[in-house]
Amino acid sequence: MSTATLLNYSTYALALALGIFAIIWFAVKRKPVMRSMGITLNRWLPVDLGIGLVIPFVAISLAFVAELLLGAITVTPATLTLTEFMNGLGLLLFGAALEEFLFRVMLLSGVAILLSRLRYGRWIAVAATAILFGAIHLSNPGASAITAFGTGLGGVIYAVAFLATRSVWLPFALHVSWNLSQGLWGLPISGETLVAGWFTTSPSGNPLLSGGDYGPEAGIPGMLARVLIIALVLLSVKKRWPEGDFATLRFAPDPEKRIRQKRSGRRRVHPHAVR
Repeated sequence: MSTATLLNYSTYALALALGIFAIIWFAVKRKPVMRSMGITLNRWLPVDLGIGLVIPFVAISLAFVAELLLGAITVTPATLTLTEFMNGLGLLLFGAALEEFLFRVMLLSGVAILLSRLRYGRWIAVAATAILFGAIHLSNPGASAITAFGTGLGGVIYAVAFLATRSVWLPFALHVSWNLSQGLWGLPISGETLVAGWFTTSPSGNPLLSGGDYGPEAGIPGMLARVLIIALVLLSVKKRWPEGDFATLRFAPDPEKRIRQKRSGRRRVHPHAVR
C-alpha cells in the first residue's frame, strides 16, 4: 500500500471516528444533533445555494481570464453537449457531497468540539482540516506540495463556510461550483478531467501561473481566486449576522439557543395572554 493511499484511508477513518464522537457529544449535551452537525433545512438554504454557486464561478472566470492574458494557457473551442454536462455534473455532485460529509460534517465537527475551549479554536480547526484536505489529494495526477497547498485553500473555504453558517449547504454549493466552473472553462479539476467544457485548455507557460496539469488550484491566479472567495464568504456571513465575530468565527446562532429563545419567548407572552 502506497503512502498516499495509507494517508487517505487513515484520514477517512479519523473523519468517521471524530464524526461519531461529535454525534455522541451533541446527544449527551442534549443539542439537536442533525442541525448541530450542519444538516439542516432553514430559510437560508436558497441564499446559501445561490451565493455558493455564483461566487466561485466569478472567481474562476477571473482566474481563467488572467491565465489567458498572461499566456499561461492555450485555449481552443470545444463542443459541450447536454449529455456530457449532466454526466459530469453527476460526478461532481457525488464527489462534493462525499467530501463535505467526511471533511466538514464529520471531521470538522469533531475537531471544532475538541478545540472549543480555545478562543481561536475554530480557526485552528479550519487550518488542521484544510491541511488534511490538501494532503489526501496528493494521490491525484500531477500533485505536489504546491498543489496540496492550493487544494488546502479550498479546505479553508469550505470549513469557514461550514462553521460560519452552521450548515453544510454553503460549503457544498461552493465546492460544486468551484469544480464545475473549472470544468466549464476547460481547466483541469485537481489533475482530473471530469467535466466537458466550453473550451479545451492546456498549460503553455509558467506552471506557477497555470497550475500545470493539476489546474488553477496550483497556480497563483487560482490561489488568489480562492482567497477572494474566502473574503467574500466572510463578508456575506457578516452582512447576514452583523453581531458575528471574525476572531472566533462565530456567526450563525446556536440551534439550541434558538429553541430556548423561542420557548422563553412563549413563556413571557403566555401570562399576558391568560390575563
